[in-house]
Amino acid sequence: MHARSVIALSSLALLAAGCSAAPEQAAPADSTVSAVAESSPAAKPTAAFRETAESAETSPATVAEADANVNSGQAWADSKIEMWKENSGIKSTKGFLYPYNLMASWESPSPGVINIFLDNSMEFGTQMPQSYETNEDELRTMGLIMFESVGEASPELESVTFATENGKHSGTYTRARTGADPKDRKAWAEEKIVQWLDSMNDTYESFCHSEITELEVYRNCLPTDPHGYVEKVESPAFGELVVTLEDGPWIDGEYDIPASVFVGSNMSIRINQKAAQGEKVEKLTVIARNGADTHTETISTAIN
Repeated sequence: MHARSVIALSSLALLAAGCSAAPEQAAPADSTVSAVAESSPAAKPTAAFRETAESAETSPATVAEADANVNSGQAWADSKIEMWKENSGIKSTKGFLYPYNLMASWESPSPGVINIFLDNSMEFGTQMPQSYETNEDELRTMGLIMFESVGEASPELESVTFATENGKHSGTYTRARTGADPKDRKAWAEEKIVQWLDSMNDTYESFCHSEITELEVYRNCLPTDPHGYVEKVESPAFGELVVTLEDGPWIDGEYDIPASVFVGSNMSIRINQKAAQGEKVEKLTVIARNGADTHTETISTAIN
């Protein structure tokens, strides 16, 4: 099952590139869709929004507020959607394949956050290959597809939420950053493991019937999987991780590849899906069976 999940992760990149595979028909002369930029309809201001706006008018902007203004708001959200369209070679969101072409509007309520609203006509269950996967899983995967296109070039992007306009269904894909100082080797290593666990949760939350925020949760769900036996994680230099696995039921093995290769490949893919340019793991070494099983994964050898 896990080997298939790694292959499935690789195929998501192909899906991202194929979101625009359907050819677009020429727009009529009176079309309201711009060939240069497409803007989401402005949302009606709520009472909370009006209160915030009134406060902002009377308070001097700080540097942090200025940064927030750059990385949030409708113009910023529009620019990320525009980047996604440009990367996909289309002029309108209607040029995406189903169900991405159901995007009706989008917004950025806070820095780095994009919420995308889909028409309520969306039919669930058409994308997900596993019976246990939920509507939330399907929408979260749509967020991953957008990240695959624009995330690396958008380090300020923190999360993408897809939701139906009626609010009944939603799913969020996030970088799962901890705010670690990249110069702090221990904190940086811990952040990478948090991002890896969050990616494992993206895939296995529904299967395990529990949110995977701790390694023990995954281990209890799949006790013979070596991924659940990470004992120690270190970072000898920026961009490098050394992961040590403790012995466990996985030793008797039901997998046809060494644990070090299995875990190293999975970790490098999942962590780097979450990471922006300059934050990625460049070298990942997994040590198992007290050193008898060791493998080093690099960006050039990792499955993309």
